[in-house]
Amino acid sequence: MTKRARTAAVAAAALALLAAASCDRVTGSGEDAGTGTFYALGDDHLLYRWEPGGETDPEAQPAAEPVLDLSGVWTAEGDVGTVLRASLSIDPAQRTAAWIEGASPGESLKFGDLETGDVTTAVQYPLDHACIDPTWLADGSALLVHRGAVWGAEGVEAQGDTTPLPVQAWGAAEWYSPDAGELPSTVDLQPAGCRLRWYTAEDGSAQALYHNLQVTELYRIDAQGKVLETIRVGGLTGTEPLTIGLVGVDPTGRYACLVDDYGPYGAFKGGFTPHAQEGTRVVDLETGEAAGDPVHQSCTSLHADGYVSRTGAKATFVDYDGATEWSVELPQRIKESPVLFFFPDEG
Repeated sequence: MTKRARTAAVAAAALALLAAASCDRVTGSGEDAGTGTFYALGDDHLLYRWEPGGETDPEAQPAAEPVLDLSGVWTAEGDVGTVLRASLSIDPAQRTAAWIEGASPGESLKFGDLETGDVTTAVQYPLDHACIDPTWLADGSALLVHRGAVWGAEGVEAQGDTTPLPVQAWGAAEWYSPDAGELPSTVDLQPAGCRLRWYTAEDGSAQALYHNLQVTELYRIDAQGKVLETIRVGGLTGTEPLTIGLVGVDPTGRYACLVDDYGPYGAFKGGFTPHAQEGTRVVDLETGEAAGDPVHQSCTSLHADGYVSRTGAKATFVDYDGATEWSVELPQRIKESPVLFFFPDEG
């Protein structure tokens, strides 16, 4: 079976560049400090890969290496920085990055090969990055996007021109694979909602978690969009009443990284809102209670054994019982990155 056919089959089954400088040297703590791979953006618009390697000696730490040039985003129109932060993602297999390039009707969903640096166009706009940002299946074989009337002519008469404005609309969800291209669309989200995140159920099937537009309910769905469970946000004792978003879910669907306040987490009150890249609290959805460490409550990504909490330039890995496994200083190149992706070493 060819790679293209194998990828399409896996997806179908689930659905039925510059050398880094010495300033990248950092310090870590713990026997396995930062064992895994980080991806983050530099001020030079490059996407960097950094593998701390579990070393505690600063001189033994490798440098962050550029893997993808994203400078082309800034040649597009619109609020490109906001859209990039809202849509950039790395597939779980660490083969492909995906993002929406630009913020106008003529822009595109892009795929970037993390080994070769090649960039290809998956599909043209309009894709709704503000509500259902592009989200990967747990095996990294395909990406779900939301086809919505993001841009329209509402208010044109009042404006006296033909400038397209953001509109509130709901459209179809669509699948795209870096290898097989467009795949059959099988997910019908009812009720409408945002921030869908995939995980793997106990039986090995693909399931997802997302919230309704009012952020009052969380829904577990299967690969066709059928609601398997409704979780009332107000019943979660581990989060504050003002819950405004979902950042991520662990690989089993038990833990969720939620945003329960406005503030310095990438979300803004009201209107056409880009999603947060950092949550304020990890919640155990089985008990409704907060998980992890009260000191390190923020969360950027959730994993099988715990979550990554970020404080300034420091990334800390905390298990769900609250123990700190390791803490590491991010390299100079990426310490102020608006996004941070982490993939633990397997085994």
